[in-house]
Amino acid sequence: MKLTATIITILAALAFVGTAIASMPGNTSEFEGGPMGKVVFSGQIHADAGLSCGDCHTGIFQMKREVKITMADHNSGNLCFSCHQEGGKAFASNDCARCHQK
Repeated sequence: MKLTATIITILAALAFVGTAIASMPGNTSEFEGGPMGKVVFSGQIHADAGLSCGDCHTGIFQMKREVKITMADHNSGNLCFSCHQEGGKAFASNDCARCHQK
């Protein structure tokens, strides 16, 4: 019975959020990161920090996986950098290797 409820919940979430399901707690998403290397987003790390999907979606990010993040976003405090900046809610993004993996 519990397994059936879990499956129904997952299917319903897929129907409404599409690829956003890939970054739920326990999953990671990888994004091309140009010459710095790919960026790996961990839904689990963010959940462990007390965040839910709704904390970033749809205010900071739309409910889609295809997002282009540029150095201009980094420098102006947009997208990831809304929280990941000096004095922000999360670690500052001045350690490139913390997000970018070669």
